[in-house]
Amino acid sequence: MGEKYYFAYSSNLNIFQMMKRVGEWATSKRAYLEGYKLVFNVKSSRWDGYTANVQKTRNSRDKVYGVIYLLREEKIAVLTSYEGENSGPMYRDVKLEDGSVIHDVAVYRWDKDKPSEKPPKIYQDTILEGLKQHGYTEDIIKKVQREFFQSPD
Repeated sequence: MGEKYYFAYSSNLNIFQMMKRVGEWATSKRAYLEGYKLVFNVKSSRWDGYTANVQKTRNSRDKVYGVIYLLREEKIAVLTSYEGENSGPMYRDVKLEDGSVIHDVAVYRWDKDKPSEKPPKIYQDTILEGLKQHGYTEDIIKKVQREFFQSPD
C-alpha cells in the first residue's frame, strides 16, 4: 500500500494522541481547509460532550486550521475506527501555509447541520496543545480560542 495525506483539525492535532492511534507518520505540515468553518456539533461519549466537525461555507475567507499528516494508507481505516461508524473521510484539496495545494487529502466530516455547542474543556485543551505542538503562532491559537471556544449565545 501507498501513502495518503490526512488533514487533522481537532484532537488529532495532538501528536501524543496521533502516536497512540496510528504510530508514526512520514511528515506533518501546517495547513488549512478553505471555504469551511469549524463547528462543534458531533456528540461524543469518548469526550463526554460535543466535538469538532467542519461545515462548508463557500466563503474562501473561511479557514479551518490544522495539520496534514502523511500516513500509510491503511492508517486511514484505523482513524475511521476512532471517528465512529457513521464517519468516513471525504477527499478534498488542502492548502499549506505557503499557499501550495495538496490534492486528495482525507478529511473527516459528519453530515450534521446542528448549531455549534461548547466542547468539553479537556477537548479544547487537546486541540490547543496540538496547535502549539505544530508551531502555530500565538495569534492563530488565540483566534481559535476566541472564535470557537466561547460559550454559545
